[in-house]
Amino acid sequence: MDINKTQENTMSSMTGLLILTQPVRKIIPSLSQTLKAASQHVNKTLYIHLDPLARKRSPELPQRLSLYSRLITTIYSESSSQCRGMDVRVLMAGFKHLADVPQKVSSKVDLVLLDQMREETELMDLKQRYENYLLGNKDKLVFLCKGACSGSEELDDTVAIEDVNAAANKVFESVVVGGTFDHIHAGHKILLAEALLRCSRKFTAGIAEGPLLKNKTLSDLIAPCQDRIEAVKELVTDLDPSLDYHIVEITDPMGPTRWDPDMDMIVVSEETKKGIDFINSARKEGGLKTLEGYIISLVEDKDRKSNEEEEKVSSSSQRMRLLGTVIQPLTPNCDIPSHPHIIGLTGGSASGKSSVAKRFQKLGAGVVDCDKLGHEAYKKSTDCYNKLVQEFGNDIVASDGEINRRALGPKVFNNKDALEKLNNIVWPEIARLAKEQIRDLAGKGHDVVILDAAVLLEAKWEAFCHQVWVCIIKREEAIKRIVERDGRTQEEAERRIDNQLSNKERVSRANVVFCTQWAAEYTQDQVERAWEGLQTMLREKRESNKAQL
Repeated sequence: MDINKTQENTMSSMTGLLILTQPVRKIIPSLSQTLKAASQHVNKTLYIHLDPLARKRSPELPQRLSLYSRLITTIYSESSSQCRGMDVRVLMAGFKHLADVPQKVSSKVDLVLLDQMREETELMDLKQRYENYLLGNKDKLVFLCKGACSGSEELDDTVAIEDVNAAANKVFESVVVGGTFDHIHAGHKILLAEALLRCSRKFTAGIAEGPLLKNKTLSDLIAPCQDRIEAVKELVTDLDPSLDYHIVEITDPMGPTRWDPDMDMIVVSEETKKGIDFINSARKEGGLKTLEGYIISLVEDKDRKSNEEEEKVSSSSQRMRLLGTVIQPLTPNCDIPSHPHIIGLTGGSASGKSSVAKRFQKLGAGVVDCDKLGHEAYKKSTDCYNKLVQEFGNDIVASDGEINRRALGPKVFNNKDALEKLNNIVWPEIARLAKEQIRDLAGKGHDVVILDAAVLLEAKWEAFCHQVWVCIIKREEAIKRIVERDGRTQEEAERRIDNQLSNKERVSRANVVFCTQWAAEYTQDQVERAWEGLQTMLREKRESNKAQL
């Protein structure tokens, strides 16, 4: 078979099944090379299966489970750097000796990959074993390495069977795990795989929600609980379809471990290991059997982008990397001209919205400051001015003839109807002025215009924007900034925040999100990432339009 030709034919393949055939102790030292080679053929999902050939010289329990744990952990740890952007999934069938060949997986397998060349007799057996995946097509079979990925190096027994947990080498009927499981990453997969490996019947996963998310970094970017439940359920069912799954929402740290008698073991990470004693104390008080605990190590984040991110692989860092990127697909706005490209930039008080707008201005964007336009809208002798006086009375006019905002404020403060009347008068005028300024900026050569507007969504000004970009910051930091910047009391700052749209509401309507909570350099990174992505999109759009002419 012409390997080079096969590689050319398979570069576009989306999903692959990697068959590990070397003795287990030899797989680990060569994993990095094997995964890197696999990434040259697959770009979406890579399933990994442990073939019976790899198990021939495997030790029996209890040593075998520790060895398998080491292998699975290494696969996921290495995949984060060697298989970037791919969904790597280690199937449990071979590790749990459930089947020589994995059952049908959720994604169609385009390619079968072998970790090394095999003898002809072994190769014939392998082809026969995986015939349902190959479907008689030899071009679907690729040998990753003729020898480079396999060497004489072998994992030391003492390393492989090190007993770091009392429950490391035991199998239990019912196993439980818990977590946020947002943006599932290598750490999550290790936690789930370690639990699946040691579970023979019932698997329970508690998905954190509500108060458990309060202190999470960028909690407003956490996916809805039901979406996370479905993601975990789809993953574990794909990895091991033999178990009875209970994937449930939890709003307190214990979840079902507080009351479910049908549990034997809990798997946790190093940072939550104290929870085992807490749970067992409560179970003991409730007359339930205590749980065996198994602790997994944290995974180093080899893709760490900044000192602001965590050193371990975490969902927090995953969410931080979403900042400045498109998180919600753009919906074409056919009601406005395509040029200039208008971006509505909004955010709550002290979110850093205006400072972000200035950063885009330095990159070349035109900026419309709606706060300044709001002051213009109140100017005397305008239609807006006359309507305000007519609605709220002559006592809102100062000695110089301008609107006295201090006099107007009490009339609308805590009066929902009056505030709505005020907004219905002022907001359309600001919108009119904004559209004028947008046209002026376009005439001066700006392809991109940022509409800096605190009330963008409330006023429905997104109707004349192509995108909505949002700045968020955690509540405590916003209150602190308002107190320090504006000289407000704590109570006044809290009231101001509570009277605005929540970050969650803004994020739900945003195409791109920024957060100014960290160092200025980190904010600049987000801005430049968004600007680069925007320029790429506009360039591709122009090229597409040219091609259609």
